[in-house]
Amino acid sequence: MENITGFPVTYQDFLTTRLYLVDEFREEVRKKSILIVGPRRFGKTSLLKEFIRQNSEISENEFNTLFLELEGCENIENFCFCLFKELLTLYRFHRYIDQVKNFLGDIWNAIASRISKIPIPELDLELREKTRDMSFSQWKEKLTPMIEGLNSFNKNTIMIFDEFSDMVMNFLKEYPHFEESVDALNGWLRTLRQTSDMGLGCKYQFVFCGSINLRKSLENMGISKRINDLESFVIPPMENSEAKTLITSLTESYSMEIDQKGIEFMTSRITDGPPYYGQIFFKALKETRKKSFTGMEVEGVYNVMLREGNHDLSHFHSRLVDYLSPLKRECSSLLLKHLTHETWDEKELFDQYFYETYDYQTYQSVVDRLIYEGYIKRDINDNGKLRFMSYLLKDWWAYKTRGAR
Repeated sequence: MENITGFPVTYQDFLTTRLYLVDEFREEVRKKSILIVGPRRFGKTSLLKEFIRQNSEISENEFNTLFLELEGCENIENFCFCLFKELLTLYRFHRYIDQVKNFLGDIWNAIASRISKIPIPELDLELREKTRDMSFSQWKEKLTPMIEGLNSFNKNTIMIFDEFSDMVMNFLKEYPHFEESVDALNGWLRTLRQTSDMGLGCKYQFVFCGSINLRKSLENMGISKRINDLESFVIPPMENSEAKTLITSLTESYSMEIDQKGIEFMTSRITDGPPYYGQIFFKALKETRKKSFTGMEVEGVYNVMLREGNHDLSHFHSRLVDYLSPLKRECSSLLLKHLTHETWDEKELFDQYFYETYDYQTYQSVVDRLIYEGYIKRDINDNGKLRFMSYLLKDWWAYKTRGAR
């Protein structure tokens, strides 16, 4: 197992104890379009990449797959262009080019006649020029028959939109009527999915993924109905046994020796978090160039890592700055500070420290956002009290707020 901290992991680097998630996802996507739910760095993209990899290894692939990375996509037209190119590639690969010519119409004949001969990437500039001034309505006229045409393929097609919710939030900067644009896009995609809902033999499914809560975002705009047909697929945090498996596997792969107390300490810090926490902790050990560690040495490396910022946790803070108003950022910082000391009943915490400055609706929206971002959770084993998701994140935030653990 390689210790990969900045990119999706697949195959031998995918934690074996979490392979069941791929199996569950495959079972679900056979039947419904899916919204993958989980905080940032919880392995949503890794799950999708491993699903695609496993599918490609089967001699008779069960699915055709399209994968769109949308984080940098800033407008609907760009999204449509990316989807258009992926669909063209799929039709070309399966030698359904004659259908494409019918979909595109006479004015596209010059391009359509070359699609079978020239790779799509080489046609990129020409395609961009051809579609540069197309409106969303015009895009729908081209894309709708291409998507519905997937029903003629001999396998189901899975269209994966990674960072879809992040793309939707990018529209805020691009469109003066932000909500209308988001509604138009999601309404169109919902209409395409209704074919499947009506039992008309639909052979395509959509998968939406992103680290911003799409359901909550659309709910705030009053258009949550656009995705009420999607099946939620939740990415859970690691259990204690999974955390220990990750640490011991990495230790063996890199021929390191960590005594029992060290293993137990590492496991305790990353349990209830994603594998990513174990990866950045192990990375800090690896960077010391040492091959053996006592429990005390492991804890020392951990404290230095958090105190000096030798990790990649800063995005947790930057996202609060990017996506919360100044009032909510202030509320979130105060809430997290209190949770570094102890767990709290949600209402009691509000009554004790927040009621004079914040209304309860603002406070609760901040709580919900921190839960989705992977900071905190309502602990079902402690009467729903609020606490940090993992000790690693709690310890890091304690350094930020107090300068010491």
